[in-house]
Amino acid sequence: MPRLSVLMPARNAERTIGEALRSTLRDLPRDAELLVLDDASTDGTREIASSTGDRRVEVIASVEQLGVARAAELLLARASGELVARMDSDDVCLRGRFGGELAAIDEGADIVFSTFQVIGAGIRRPVPPIRFGPDAARLALLLDCPYPHSTSLARSSVLRDAGGYRVGAIAEDYDLWLRAATNGATMVRLARPTVLIRKSATQVTAALGWRESLAWDAVLERSYLAFAHRLWGVETVPWFAELAFTRDGPLTRDGRAVIEPFVARFVASLGGLSTVERWSLARRARQELGKRAR
Repeated sequence: MPRLSVLMPARNAERTIGEALRSTLRDLPRDAELLVLDDASTDGTREIASSTGDRRVEVIASVEQLGVARAAELLLARASGELVARMDSDDVCLRGRFGGELAAIDEGADIVFSTFQVIGAGIRRPVPPIRFGPDAARLALLLDCPYPHSTSLARSSVLRDAGGYRVGAIAEDYDLWLRAATNGATMVRLARPTVLIRKSATQVTAALGWRESLAWDAVLERSYLAFAHRLWGVETVPWFAELAFTRDGPLTRDGRAVIEPFVARFVASLGGLSTVERWSLARRARQELGKRAR
C-alpha cells in the first residue's frame, strides 16, 4: 500500500493538466499514488491523464459532472494511503514539496500547508514566505482561508474523522480545515513555496458574486462558528459576514462597528506567537479595516 495518495480532480483541463501531472510525478515519492478523477470532461483531459506511462497514476472517469466537493470526496474515499495530498489540475508542483511536507508530518503535524506563488494574467504581490506554527496556523483560520488546497498534505484519518468534503459548502476546502481544527488537528504552514497557483478569469472563485455568496453559506458559517466557539468560547460570530473573504468592496459603517472589536481581540490574542507570526497576522487583521498595515 502506498503511504501517500495525491488527489487531483480535473474537468476540461487539457491545457494545463499535462504540466500539473509532470511536475507532481517529478517530486512524488516512489511509494505513492496519484489519483486523477476526470469529472465528465468534454475535451482531452482523460486522454492526457491516461498517457503518462507512470504506474503511480490511476485515472478514474465520471460520466456525470460531480463538482469539486463530490469529486474530492470520491477521491478521498478511494485513496489507500495513510496520508493524502491535494493537487489541482491547473497548478504546478515545485521540487521538494513532498519531502518537506512529509518531514513536517513525521515531526507530529496532522495537516501541513505551505506558502505558494501565483501565476497567470495580471500582476500580483508575492506571498511572503512565513512559517506558521500550530497556534498561528489555527488563528489564521479566523481571518480567511490562507491555505490553498494544492498546498495541503494531511493524515487521511484526520480528514475522514472531520467528515471529509461536504457537498453544499461553497468553499469545501475551508469548511474542511475549520472542522479539522475544531476537532483538534495540529496544523502548520511551511515557509517555502511548494506550488505555483494558477489564477484566471474563468475560475469559479473569480465569478462575480462568488465571494459575497460565502456570507450566506450556512454550512460554512456553522463550521466557522464551531471553530470560533472552541477557540474563543463565543456563541455567535457577527463578524463572519463582514470579513473580507465574504464581501466585495469596503466596509460599511455598521460593518466597521462589528469588525473593529474583532480585530482588536484578534491582535490581542497573538501574544504567544513568534515576532514574524505576530507581524504577519496583525498586519492581515488590520487590513480588514482598510488601514495601512503596520
